[in-house]
Amino acid sequence: MDLRIIEFMGLIRNPALDWFFYITTNLGDQYAFIFIAAILYWTFDKKYAHKFALTFMASAIINTGLKELIKRPRPYTVDGVEPPFGYETQGYSFPSGHAQAAGVLGYTFYDLSKKTKWTWLKWVALFIVIVVPLSRVYLAQHYLSDVIVGLLLSIIISIYMFKLIDKMNDKEEIYTLYAIPLFVILMIFVQNHDLYIAAGGFIGFALGYFLEKRYVKFSVEAKPMTQVLKVLLGIIIALAIKEGLKLIFPDILIFDFIRYLLIGGWAALGAPYIFKYVFKNNH
Repeated sequence: MDLRIIEFMGLIRNPALDWFFYITTNLGDQYAFIFIAAILYWTFDKKYAHKFALTFMASAIINTGLKELIKRPRPYTVDGVEPPFGYETQGYSFPSGHAQAAGVLGYTFYDLSKKTKWTWLKWVALFIVIVVPLSRVYLAQHYLSDVIVGLLLSIIISIYMFKLIDKMNDKEEIYTLYAIPLFVILMIFVQNHDLYIAAGGFIGFALGYFLEKRYVKFSVEAKPMTQVLKVLLGIIIALAIKEGLKLIFPDILIFDFIRYLLIGGWAALGAPYIFKYVFKNNH
């Protein structure tokens, strides 16, 4: 059944759909996560951004563990299945990481729509949780069962994590540090690219968030133009760290970990410290 759906998708392909799903599938990628987390952290609410980031990381680590345990090959490895543009995602198929990421993002937008009364966010959430999983099947990166399970897992994880973090009574920065040894232990026993970048991003963000909350105490409030400038400056430097260090570091797991460690630290601590003094007269 799963394979027949992939084959059916191959029959309805056309250039317009190819490009639409190729673009929208990136809403479940790490770039989308970095962008959304940064906007929330720098311009909206640091505590809420921490909740989103921690939930996203928990979902990513569970996804990585299940993939390594089940090791289901991706659909494009089957003879006769050709993905559009020759697009191939590395790693295993079950469950879908993009579907899980889309579920966390969709749940976050839905939750935000209730807290802010921005009802349009509900429609954005619905679009993400439908189109991103569908794109993974259309692009022959996942079977339908992969994305369904990934999406369900992400909703369960999001509900649980949001409630758990809300019960930390303004000590979430301390409890978050407790998870660092878990990532270190997993890295010792599991040599996986997604795990290393998730661990790096999490540890950098966790340490940065702890230090920022204790010592920097950056205020997110600012004039609209200042908010735009903060996001632009912060994202440009984050991408410079991510892509620039690729040119310097060897292509091995530990250096992927270091790159994302620095990105997490920059987002949670470095950028707020810079913003506090560069934009101090624009609040």
